[in-house]
Amino acid sequence: MFTNEIEWEETITTVLDDSGRHEDVQLFIDDHGVFIRQWNEKAKKFDLIELTHKMYHELIEAMRYKEGAYVTRYRAV
Repeated sequence: MFTNEIEWEETITTVLDDSGRHEDVQLFIDDHGVFIRQWNEKAKKFDLIELTHKMYHELIEAMRYKEGAYVTRYRAV
């Protein structure tokens, strides 16, 4: 299950683990970049990953390819 929220300055996607074994993952996309966070119960804080828009595009694109190294072209919209 996931939700999409479109707010004034960012889009937030929240992915829930249907089994309940893992914390929700939130994806924040704004003009500055892409942020992925997940609650870390042991540390009692969010783990945060920051990516450029190009890095995020490549992460999604990589799911379509087999093993190997690839160079991509990214055109900002």
